[in-house]
Amino acid sequence: VPCRKSDKSPFTFTYNPQGEKLVRVQIAGQMNDWTASATPDLQLNRDGLYEVELNLSPGNYLYQMLIDGEQNHDANNPDKVDNGYGKFNSILQVDGATEQYPLITTDNYSKNKIRLLVENDFEECFVYWQNYQLPASFIKTKNKIQNLTQLEITIPDEAKKLDRSFIRVWVSNKYGVSNDALIALEKGRVLENANQLTRKDNHAKIIYFILADRFKNGKTDNDSPMNRPDVHPKVDFFGGDIVGIEQVIESGYFDKLGVNTLWISPLNQNPEEPYAYLPSVPTKFAGYHGYWPISMSKVDHRFGTNNELKQMVKTAHKHEINILLDYVAHHLHELHPLYKEHPEYFTSLYLPDGTMNTEKWDEHRLTTWFDTFMPTFDMFNPKVVEMMSDSALFWINEFGIDGFRHDACKHVKNDFWRALTYKIKQENKGKNLYQIGETYGSPDLISSYLTTGMLDGQFDFNVYEDANASFAGVGEPSLVRLNKVLQGSFRTYGTHNLMGYISGNHDKARFMALASGDLEFGEDSKAAGWEREIGITDSIAYDKMALMQTFILTIPGVPVIFYGDEIGMTGANDPDCRRMMKFENLADRESKLLAKTSILGQLRKNNPVLIYGDFINLQNEAESWIYALKYFDKTAIVIINNSNKAKDFEVDIPFSLKGKVKANFGNNFSLKNNHLKINLPPYSSEVLL
Repeated sequence: VPCRKSDKSPFTFTYNPQGEKLVRVQIAGQMNDWTASATPDLQLNRDGLYEVELNLSPGNYLYQMLIDGEQNHDANNPDKVDNGYGKFNSILQVDGATEQYPLITTDNYSKNKIRLLVENDFEECFVYWQNYQLPASFIKTKNKIQNLTQLEITIPDEAKKLDRSFIRVWVSNKYGVSNDALIALEKGRVLENANQLTRKDNHAKIIYFILADRFKNGKTDNDSPMNRPDVHPKVDFFGGDIVGIEQVIESGYFDKLGVNTLWISPLNQNPEEPYAYLPSVPTKFAGYHGYWPISMSKVDHRFGTNNELKQMVKTAHKHEINILLDYVAHHLHELHPLYKEHPEYFTSLYLPDGTMNTEKWDEHRLTTWFDTFMPTFDMFNPKVVEMMSDSALFWINEFGIDGFRHDACKHVKNDFWRALTYKIKQENKGKNLYQIGETYGSPDLISSYLTTGMLDGQFDFNVYEDANASFAGVGEPSLVRLNKVLQGSFRTYGTHNLMGYISGNHDKARFMALASGDLEFGEDSKAAGWEREIGITDSIAYDKMALMQTFILTIPGVPVIFYGDEIGMTGANDPDCRRMMKFENLADRESKLLAKTSILGQLRKNNPVLIYGDFINLQNEAESWIYALKYFDKTAIVIINNSNKAKDFEVDIPFSLKGKVKANFGNNFSLKNNHLKINLPPYSSEVLL
């Protein structure tokens, strides 16, 4: 088991009070999991500034200042992003000596040898096959080629016995650890072609999120809207169901998109009555979203039947599509019989001081209730861990699903994740199914769930927040900043990680609403969805969304398309971002965006370089970016123009390109002596292969 020396170092954070006399100054952000009390208060220094010493890795951190009880963005820092609730998150940038870290790229291979090239000197080399460290006899260091060290690795004979195995390589020097080179093997030979990949190859996944009630109404017999005056139509059932999802699978829609994995919202039976209450509208809410389970094993009749779910999974598998179900392990609804029969299985609604333990996201994250009618499981009780992990396993064994998206991971004790993953491996002869989680917090907290005994990945909200702002063009967009955030994620989770890189999210305002200017930067996007109709005023938003799709579908990790983003659906925050999916009578702009997203999806699906390639930054400016992915003799070069003007690009490619180079979106380019010239229209991109 390799242990990596921390790249954290002391960082002095200062706050200028602008002459004001303050009683208490604190910081809350990704560096302390948004818990101000986890970091010492800032103290006044001789220069009249408040300061605190933090221990941070290089990268970007979202934060707010908590000043005398009032929390908001840092007024001294111009770099900020919209938090969607009428405020901003400031961005702290911490630099390091990352440019002196070693960089590995794959170079060549033969029947049983692999050759890598290493930029910058290194002191140690670590090579693993299937997480077993290979002896030094398998590794040879050869003469340099143009200041690049050659590494030759022998593929172990044992690899021939496995359909799929992996070699991972790291090197390190006094400054830090390199990127990880990931080489996929097919029966002991380097995987060359996309036709060798299957839906079970986790790195090759392209995920599409479906909110079941809002996707496709395939069977009107099970429609059951509440149609009540105390339930606003926006939060009632729309009629989407399992049969509708199956119909879309059968139509080939996902095949054209290149999608091979569907993440579907919870399908458990939810209450017949509405719950919660929003005084500002006012309205109660139907359980159309599925996150209020009153059964652990029955499909909600408004979505379909258990048998229809089994049939839908079979149909998906015929199309080589995985099904991930959204699983709620944190809570259930108070009408669930278990809560009445075994109240001791749940945490208390009240804290020792008598106050309610609701929405205590950080200070009581493992016991807090999300609402007064949503009891939280007590995962400190081993009986509960056993019961809930068995419950999750039921959905795998009964319906043949291929894994889970897990809700609210940081609010569930680690015992559950370890128990569930262990049981899944027991059932699958040591193999794990893909599990991806949802956690808002620091990279340290998020990565703490990513081990072989727990989850495979989580959604990288840190990259999403910056990508959302940069490509939508709100605030102070900067692709330089986005690159720094992405590089920070690579250092934390590994370059070839299984994190989810999302185009949007059902708990956030739609990208299109911000990109079109229909949502203002910094306004309360949840309130806006109730107060006015959010449309698409500026059609340039479609081009901006195409850039977002280009980004998530060409970087390492697992791309996740939020339903409707492939055609540019709009909306404010929940519930306005959860409109009914549109399949017919697409406008010209919608059709063109769908076509471009489909091309990107097919490129990703059919080119291992976009799955296993080494990420190389070639040119990075505030409004433009050129990066490459290299996998042995295959190369992809991605050029992004994120400005409102046409732009001429010129860049030297620091490695040889073999064979013809093709532009997949029709832009003219020249490539002579590895010097690339290309012109891109405003808000456009090109992928050269």
